[in-house]
Amino acid sequence: MKQLLVLIGMLLCTFGYSLQQPAFAQTTGEIAKGNCTSCAAACQKTLDYCTTKKGKYAEASVTNTLKDCITACKMTSDFLNRGSVGLQPKACELTVQACNECAKSMDKFNTDNAMQACANECRKCVGNCQKLVK
Repeated sequence: MKQLLVLIGMLLCTFGYSLQQPAFAQTTGEIAKGNCTSCAAACQKTLDYCTTKKGKYAEASVTNTLKDCITACKMTSDFLNRGSVGLQPKACELTVQACNECAKSMDKFNTDNAMQACANECRKCVGNCQKLVK
């Protein structure tokens, strides 16, 4: 009886392992959509930070660049989510441009960790959206 239980246990372990769901790799579009969502959130957080800090942080050139990036990232995320094949490349191209501008603007605050974190999110977004530009 004990041997039978051991045998059943071994069989269950062997077959149970093979019944697990396979891991699926994310597509470039799915990764880009996630990057756009993260970038928009980071830019919104940075925009809130800038308006609270005031001074050079709240200048229109800084806040408008953040707003442009937020808008472009949300739009691209929406197009990617809907599978709007015809508009994806154009939306991604616009997002790449907005994110590059935003990162450049954030780099002017090179000693501020919050601004640098935003710039890094923008660069990450550019990396994957660039792959979808045709």
